[in-house]
Amino acid sequence: MSTNHCPACASASAHLLEWEFSGLGDSVFNYTADFHACPACGLVYVRNVTDAALARFYVEECSYFEKPHFAVTSPANQKKYAFYLRFLREHGINSVAIADVGCGRGGFVNWMADSGWEQECWGVDVDARSLPANAGASVNVSFNNGNCLNLPFAEGRLDLLTYFHVLEHIRDLSALLTEASRVLGENGHILIEVPDAENYAGTPIGSAFWFSIREHINHFTAKALAAALEAHGFTVRDVSRQMLETPEFAYPSLVILAQKSATLPSIALPAAADIAGFARMSRQALVRQADQISALAANRGVTIWGCSAELFSLLPLFDTGEMRLCDSSKLKQSTNYKGMPIEDPAAVPVEGMLVIAPYLHQTAIKAAAQRLGWPDNALY
Repeated sequence: MSTNHCPACASASAHLLEWEFSGLGDSVFNYTADFHACPACGLVYVRNVTDAALARFYVEECSYFEKPHFAVTSPANQKKYAFYLRFLREHGINSVAIADVGCGRGGFVNWMADSGWEQECWGVDVDARSLPANAGASVNVSFNNGNCLNLPFAEGRLDLLTYFHVLEHIRDLSALLTEASRVLGENGHILIEVPDAENYAGTPIGSAFWFSIREHINHFTAKALAAALEAHGFTVRDVSRQMLETPEFAYPSLVILAQKSATLPSIALPAAADIAGFARMSRQALVRQADQISALAANRGVTIWGCSAELFSLLPLFDTGEMRLCDSSKLKQSTNYKGMPIEDPAAVPVEGMLVIAPYLHQTAIKAAAQRLGWPDNALY
């Protein structure tokens, strides 16, 4: 049997569990994920997925471009932009040539320009639908449709690269960091933020939210992320952990600042927490929840509202033959789940039970359901 190597520290990793996902239409996530865990650095990752498949997801299925979660005018997101900029300046990094990789709608680079960042600010994202349709808010801001594994910059062209919530989406971490090193000049910096998987257990959402985000294929410890950086010639300068806000909830954030070709040793990091154990607990909680919904469906009809990440982990666990699916997104209404249509909530008969799937939007969906006539005792 061949040895599977951890994509962060290259140590031997071991099979942790199987997690059957699903998706709408011909989704790339209609598969069973093979989660592995690394005993050396603590990384938990999906082994049997490719960056090519993930790229197809962002082009064909991803709806980040339409979600309020990523709105650049959101006060919560603007607080994050301010935090990132303050963190850089506290480390003496200011007004250097930068690219924000995975920039989405360009909020951070425009924030930098508006805050007096005088050098060129590039935004790069694989999803062209998210990128601003016109130029940035300042003459030194530009956007480019591009891939983090093949950045549109010459060797040594930039002084700073930022990756906010990118590395948890990339299977080939080595290729990403090799490309980052290529485009950074001598002593250039890289700033990375990922969800802090070591603090998932302290911030649980629903039964299995953190592992149900299908495109999150890496669940990092600080030790794992530092090991990946150091293997590619970066020195870790600082690690910051805190709760940061999004428009819907607060999440545990892990931020690491590293420098290319620095002479100082990397900072010491604590031993990794047990992410693998929390993944097992999450899977067990998900199965229990599926059993509860199946029991409801056995007694009366069930409609499920919201094609969310959590739902795509639940659907493979029960028989959907007696169920209906609905979602307010017109994009989702244009597709199906294994031939089952995704209906407009306003067109679904008010009968039986209504299961509200998305944890993060349950209050808004409950209010909308009540307006359509669903009684409180029919809501789950």
